[in-house]
Amino acid sequence: MKILPLGAAAMAALIAGCAASPELVSCLQPNRRVAVEVSGIKIKPPAKPGAKPGRQALVLKAMAQGDSAFDSGSATLKAGGKAELDKLVDLINKGTKKDPRPLNVGSVIITGHSDRLEAESNANLDEQRAKAVQVYLAEKGLDQKLMFWEGKDAKEPMAVTKFCTD
Repeated sequence: MKILPLGAAAMAALIAGCAASPELVSCLQPNRRVAVEVSGIKIKPPAKPGAKPGRQALVLKAMAQGDSAFDSGSATLKAGGKAELDKLVDLINKGTKKDPRPLNVGSVIITGHSDRLEAESNANLDEQRAKAVQVYLAEKGLDQKLMFWEGKDAKEPMAVTKFCTD
């Protein structure tokens, strides 16, 4: 019976060692992210002449994360993160091949995150990342009045999907 708690304690120590080691920061890279959620409607053309057009509510989500989007400790959006956001902007403006109607944007919620090590050294990094994404999306033509941002620090971590080794 005492082996299980001891094994759990050993695993927790191993994971904590990964999270505390600056050399192994790459284990935490999924937590360097900004999530974007766009809500809006698409107008459906009327089925019959004289009928009212229909409305379809839609939510699009995108995420710029990891080494491709942000360097550790940095809020500068890299090319990989911009590419993910460009895909989102294209979906908003052009739709898909099956549904080429543009999305009438109602709101854009931008949530910045940082990993635990970054949060300890720069308390505002999550907010700086969210603001960087807001500026980029505004440059791409989205209305800044519809954008809201927030920082979540390391409060909502993503699961580490690989083992940390020396």
